[in-house]
Amino acid sequence: MPEIENNSAEETPSPATEAKAPKTAKEPKEPKAAKAPRRTRRTVKRRWPAVVGGASTLLVAAALVGAATVFPGSDATKAVAPVPHPLPVGEALANCQGPTQLLAGSAAGADPEFSANSSSTKTQLNAVVLSSSGGEIPGAGVQALDGKFSPLFTISEPPAATAESGTKELTGKPKMRAEVEQGRDAAGASVLRVLPLGGEPSQGAGSVVVSSGDGDLKGLAAATCQTPSNEMWLAGASTTVGRSAVLMVSNSSASPATVSFELFSTAGPVQAAGSKGLVVPPGTVRSVVLAGLAPDQELLSVHLKSTGGAVSAVVQQSVLRGLTPGGVDYLAPVQAPSSTLVVPGVRVQAPATAAKISGQSGYADAATALAITVPGVRDAVVEVKAFGPDGQAALPNGGVFTAKAGAVSGFALAGLPEGTYSLSLSSDAPVAAAVRLSNSTKPGEAVDLAWAPSAERLGDTHLATVPKDAGSRLVFTAPGGAATVQLVPVTAGGVLGEAKVVDVKSGFTATVDPASLGKDTAAVLISASGSPAFGTQLLSDGGSAGIAVLPIAGTNAGTQAIKITSGY
Repeated sequence: MPEIENNSAEETPSPATEAKAPKTAKEPKEPKAAKAPRRTRRTVKRRWPAVVGGASTLLVAAALVGAATVFPGSDATKAVAPVPHPLPVGEALANCQGPTQLLAGSAAGADPEFSANSSSTKTQLNAVVLSSSGGEIPGAGVQALDGKFSPLFTISEPPAATAESGTKELTGKPKMRAEVEQGRDAAGASVLRVLPLGGEPSQGAGSVVVSSGDGDLKGLAAATCQTPSNEMWLAGASTTVGRSAVLMVSNSSASPATVSFELFSTAGPVQAAGSKGLVVPPGTVRSVVLAGLAPDQELLSVHLKSTGGAVSAVVQQSVLRGLTPGGVDYLAPVQAPSSTLVVPGVRVQAPATAAKISGQSGYADAATALAITVPGVRDAVVEVKAFGPDGQAALPNGGVFTAKAGAVSGFALAGLPEGTYSLSLSSDAPVAAAVRLSNSTKPGEAVDLAWAPSAERLGDTHLATVPKDAGSRLVFTAPGGAATVQLVPVTAGGVLGEAKVVDVKSGFTATVDPASLGKDTAAVLISASGSPAFGTQLLSDGGSAGIAVLPIAGTNAGTQAIKITSGY
């Protein structure tokens, strides 16, 4: 529609003026009177829609005038840039995994049966809740993930209501503190709920660590409690002989979730009828045995979408080589496909030891390797750079390879010296990525596995829990320029200690022991500045082969808003 012009005073006479036009035509003193009927016919023709429209035209005009008032100087019918509209602040949710479970039956179905793992299995939940800048702790607790949302334990009670409102002026020393729960037994899936405080979203984080010293699921597995989402990618599953991959979808909302997912294998997309329209009722976990949908796949990636309730998801991956346990892990969601990705926390064993382990019959997948998923219809040329504590390290073929379209491709990371690295990926097409880690003691003994997912850029005030009975290392990298990472330790008593600043050089990987930040560190508050920085947490299990990765949870700092586009 054209822009509205205000020309009524010059071109469009009023109805009363038009009614008198014939009389003025009879006046001899007006030489132009004879042309009046012609002018009247032209004017009436232009105004015909307005005459027919009647009251509707008035409403449209009012709407257009209102639009022009909101967007002055622009076309009211033109689509404009999205405008953020703040959303009401609600409670923060994070879904937490339960214990690892041994698959016992119904391998071809979407409702598998599980049996107990072993008597030595320990599942511990860790949680931390941050106060406001004034020291007020929001109400928070952990509830069982069932239809009744039954409480398991309370982390903190909501502060008592006061007559004062608004932001208080801070004076003196900082008053920020935290409430911490460490090593709580977790018998099943749960949800961490943190109430808002003073009209602002509150911040909390949690993790689950599962350790087992015997049984088919011997090893160390860990999962960060996830904020529910309606779309995610998971990579690193395997369904070959001796490998079990179970997709576990949790719904902590009050609405049913309808879940569908795409599968990508090394051979290409997998068409599976059972991957569409799975209903996950509120307060439940839906388990899907991936071997029933895509059997005998060395590498498998999942693109999951949910309508209705938002969900969280992990893949419980385990390996059993004959009678020898080959490790267990929770595969966490990776970053959505992108042309640039970073995977921090790639722990590499000594090359000689790794070669002896992977050289055994049936142990080819007990080696460090990168898995690249290309969801598009054309191949992707990928360049991989490995950054360690001493800078960039050499990779086979210069780190450049071609990943097949619509499939998952592996890239061996053999030859890297022992140490902790981060990978930087650039591609000419969007890809998803994760790295398989393998740890062992000696040939013939049990091997453990872990998958390091690609990570999001670190921002301000991330919370990371530090498990009580596992070795921990925080890993940071800055591939494109120097960055500064500030670490504030939080004790088990909720006291925030003195901040430590870590300078991360461009193209290097820095590793920090949380114990070096202060005695009794149970959580860490992480903030990054400068060039894009990325991080994760690596876990180990004493002198055994146990290894796991705990991704750093995102931050909910800032205003939550939805963008609305006006126009038609």
